[in-house]
Amino acid sequence: MVKLWTHWATSSQLTSVRLPRHDGGTSIEGEPLGRAQRGGPFVFDPFDLYAAGRVTSPNVTVLGALGSGKSTVVKMMVSRGLARQRRAVILDPKSEYRDLARAFDGSVVALGSDAWCNPFTGEPVADLGFLVSLLATTRNAPLDDVQRAQLEQLWLDSRAASTPRPMTTLFDQLRRHDDESSRSLAATVRRFVNGDLAGVLDGDGEPRVLSGAVVVLDMSRWWLSDSVAVLALIAWRIAETALGSSAHRGYIVIDEAWALLQNEFATRWLQGSWKLARSRGIAHVAVVHRLGDTEGASSAVAARAKGLLKDADNFVILRHLEGDALALRDELGLVALEVSYLPQLPRGVGLIRYGPARSIVEFQPTEADRAIIDTDQAMRG
Repeated sequence: MVKLWTHWATSSQLTSVRLPRHDGGTSIEGEPLGRAQRGGPFVFDPFDLYAAGRVTSPNVTVLGALGSGKSTVVKMMVSRGLARQRRAVILDPKSEYRDLARAFDGSVVALGSDAWCNPFTGEPVADLGFLVSLLATTRNAPLDDVQRAQLEQLWLDSRAASTPRPMTTLFDQLRRHDDESSRSLAATVRRFVNGDLAGVLDGDGEPRVLSGAVVVLDMSRWWLSDSVAVLALIAWRIAETALGSSAHRGYIVIDEAWALLQNEFATRWLQGSWKLARSRGIAHVAVVHRLGDTEGASSAVAARAKGLLKDADNFVILRHLEGDALALRDELGLVALEVSYLPQLPRGVGLIRYGPARSIVEFQPTEADRAIIDTDQAMRG
């Protein structure tokens, strides 16, 4: 006799054990990332999902424990985007994306070593807003009203943004004033001219112009230094400027995004950029271990950073420790069944949430993928 399975439950209990919605896949065309657990090939492209009205934003947050396969998923997603004529600029703090750039005839720029880049666009308001955020991030303190007014006047009067070396021009202007406010600002700007941050935003010769389908901004020189948030902010602005000049939609990827999000002033600027993703044709991809990566910051900064990550409408959630998985239940509105999955997910399997839909996906790298996703070569000698 065939056994019949029965289950008595209330409606609220049934909600907690429901299967992920639309687990058959996204129904968009393209090369799949893998297979949905309860369906066929799983194709994921945030731009096409947005165009189809399936999500309200192209931004993506990738979450997962160390070694769960976050960079693998990101590389596969970006490579499929490049095949769809997207562009990508990747903020790479640990030199893990060089093979991806080479595979697509892209370029790798070591910030502060290979060449300097000019992130100013010539738009006075936007440039000034970035400059204020940059100096506040560098000082890790806000500019007061006097400093901000003085900076605005000097920046606009000297038309520094349109000069060959904007930071040198601003530094020269500040040195002509002998008040305490000017000296304080000059000391901060000097770091970009002939101090520890020289060669990033200022230098001899012409600035590097980023071109090609994919550009990797290598920040490994600054990884774990006190200036990593400054470099991440600069790299983000450079990426945004490069993609803004393109007719193609593109990704800005920041791996180890906590390095930027623990700084109050960088996070505040990034929050504005994040919200303009749709109008600029940019999908921001933030990669972190967990939403709590920002807990080393003050409560206000952590809340702002966490709010930014939660504001994405696409989430790739890989294996989590049990305590971290429980925290996601309230933060992202996961149901009990989804929370129970997360600590058990093997490497290469993830829960993808896109708009109201969810899918458990087994990622299936192709031979071409395998050439760009291997980040453990050093461990195997």
